[in-house]
Amino acid sequence: MERKPILETMWNYIKKFPVTSVIIILNLAMLLLTIFSGGFTNENLYSLGALVPAAYTASPEFYRILTGMFLHGSIFHFLSNMFVLYVLGTALEKSLGPLRFFALYMLSGIGSGIAVMFLSSSLTIGASGAIWGVIGSLLVITFVRPYWFTPRSVQSIRSLMVLNLVITFLIPNVSIAGHIGGLVSGGLLILLLLPKKPYFLRNVREFYNGHEVVGDGDANIVS
Repeated sequence: MERKPILETMWNYIKKFPVTSVIIILNLAMLLLTIFSGGFTNENLYSLGALVPAAYTASPEFYRILTGMFLHGSIFHFLSNMFVLYVLGTALEKSLGPLRFFALYMLSGIGSGIAVMFLSSSLTIGASGAIWGVIGSLLVITFVRPYWFTPRSVQSIRSLMVLNLVITFLIPNVSIAGHIGGLVSGGLLILLLLPKKPYFLRNVREFYNGHEVVGDGDANIVS
């Protein structure tokens, strides 16, 4: 079987998952800006908009909640976050649709940033707060709409949640306030943004265990 050219495959992904794609591209752009503007030093990250706790500034610099979401402290930090976003963002954007997914991602990141600003004591960067919002929302969906996913995918989502929660508390230099803030934000937001039927029900209808489920031939989430 002839393989599709890489560019064609990438373009098809962008068309299918525009919000996830744009978020990854913006994070990549900020990574390159960080590298070429002075590297991953605290001083350079601060100048680019890293999130600083309110206690360390004369007045809260709320714009840093947004800018800090797109900065990373190393190439590995960037790659690990973008891999998780690629996997989970795809699953959630397919379920919610672009607009609802965009709202949930950004608001989860803002919720995470507010938690960091008032509960943390360290300069904080990274997309993980918003990504934790994605994890939290998927976790809630596995309880309120479990038939949207295969049983194996439900188990994978819940296991991933537990694993990442353990990592949050065991690995140093991880923002506990940011991760928990994003998790809680995403878990609450999905209750407001969750549609009655998955977004991709518009394209394909399947039935699973007597419930109406949707899909396009791919798993909703890697397992």
